[in-house]
Amino acid sequence: MSKNDPLSLLREFTIAKREPTLVDASGATVQELTDATSVVFDDGTKQFKFARSTPTNYRRGASDEFYTLETLLFLLQRSTQSVAEYSLEGAQKMIPTVSILDKRLVLDYLQGATAHSANIVYQTESNKRAGDDVVDSNQDAGAKKTKTTTHSAPGNDSEVLSLIISKERLAKTTASILRGSKSFANIQKNGSEILMGKGKDDKAMKKPDPRQPGVAPPASSTARPGVASSSQTPRPSANPSQARPKSANKMPIIIVPAAVTSMITMYNVRQLLEGQEFADSGDVRDKGETKPTRLKIQRRMKQNETVKVYYEVIDNTDILKPDDWDRVVCVFTTGAEWQFKKFKWQKPVELFAQVKGFYAKWADEQPKETIKTWNVEILSLNRHRRHADRAVVTEFWDKLQGWCLANKPFLAC
Repeated sequence: MSKNDPLSLLREFTIAKREPTLVDASGATVQELTDATSVVFDDGTKQFKFARSTPTNYRRGASDEFYTLETLLFLLQRSTQSVAEYSLEGAQKMIPTVSILDKRLVLDYLQGATAHSANIVYQTESNKRAGDDVVDSNQDAGAKKTKTTTHSAPGNDSEVLSLIISKERLAKTTASILRGSKSFANIQKNGSEILMGKGKDDKAMKKPDPRQPGVAPPASSTARPGVASSSQTPRPSANPSQARPKSANKMPIIIVPAAVTSMITMYNVRQLLEGQEFADSGDVRDKGETKPTRLKIQRRMKQNETVKVYYEVIDNTDILKPDDWDRVVCVFTTGAEWQFKKFKWQKPVELFAQVKGFYAKWADEQPKETIKTWNVEILSLNRHRRHADRAVVTEFWDKLQGWCLANKPFLAC
């Protein structure tokens, strides 16, 4: 082993495709990193043992923190995972993770793709201990030369480059470079003066006298009794779908399929759209749950929202009044046209021109051929990864809310 620091040992073992040994407090070998207390590097000739939380020489971004041995080892073990899966598992196991910006750089260095990294901090002249520069007078010149070159950059034999790297100092960071030198403290003062001055000018302005020449009289004085002014006559909406409904109820309606074979039914729609987790309808029925006739579900509030938004969910259109169809904003379909035989719009082309259509399926399945010709959005759910349901539900609400604001702004979407 060329070096005995944990970062160099971990890189050397990774390049050689060897696994360090994980041991617990009793010294027994374990398989899981969370069960271990120490990490042992043993190549048959030398053995080095470090605590799992030992800091390495790899700095975290531009901060003063350094990645620990367990963080780098966990990254190597999960190098093939996506960023979301890696971060989620690290949070579940309470293991600090490598930042997204550093992940690729750290992996390239540990796996040997790069020889060195700017974020690796080695002991420099200013960090040496007081006795590091003391050399015995009996030592020869070769020993002295070895003493002064022990801190060279890894994987580089150039003495000139090693000397330059050892003298490098961090001049600016991503945080310091964003700090400005100007002060904006006077903006509030100037703004207050402008607003106060504008208020005084408004009060000083005189109302126009209608008796003066060139001043038009108020519209109310010229209007005949019982005849509305043309400027006050409301204009009809250009888009018929944006016309206000006759009903005073502004709660939007979502229709789900009544078929028991559908992925989304009245049994599991609340858990999916409110709880953001899919549950099989058959499993819910087996638990003895009764199918509701109507459901009132709440859309998850965004950060800038202060009012709760509710949707009404049904699977039987017979309970809808003629005026209620103006509140229908979403229809989940199974891909079967007979599902719409009791709808106000029975043809898919007409229906999905009036409402937002969605089709739910498993991610590893192909959609039905009819779906490819309909104006519907496809929601793909993973069969096993329930934590991925949250992203699918968020996408559903974003698309539905955008459609409502564009087509039915009179509803409380």
